[in-house]
Amino acid sequence: MAAIANPHIGFVSYQAALRDGSIKPLRCYSHPDLYMMQDQPATGVLRITYALHSGKVVKAYAVYIQADPIEGKLCFGVGYATAENYRNRGLATEILQASMEELRLGLSRYMPEPGFYVEAIVGVDNQASQRVASRVLCDAPDAIDDSESGLPALHYIKLVG
Repeated sequence: MAAIANPHIGFVSYQAALRDGSIKPLRCYSHPDLYMMQDQPATGVLRITYALHSGKVVKAYAVYIQADPIEGKLCFGVGYATAENYRNRGLATEILQASMEELRLGLSRYMPEPGFYVEAIVGVDNQASQRVASRVLCDAPDAIDDSESGLPALHYIKLVG
């Protein structure tokens, strides 16, 4: 059986690409250490990546993938990860809050009406990510089975803006 998607795998790739210069993220306006890049990992799939940098060191990372709309509004699935030596410092909460605000600011110029959804699917065994999602997204997630892995998970969702 497959595992629930692990954002730390993308975090490690992002860190390596930043160090070797193969990516050039842009500094965000809303937070001095927040950087952003946008790409399409597959045709028609929008991915927006935010990271907290200190020079070429990535402390925390959040990646948004456009998902199916909810109630006619844009929806993004989010995954987040923190470098092991920066854990337990509130950086996962910080990157999630800062990146959602930056995404809101960026999208507001292009959306006919305000508001979009952010959702996170967190494994029932991932207590640290559950704490972050409960703080930032919602405190009453739905119990689900992850559609990719079939494993039990919690579905957190928030209307932003």
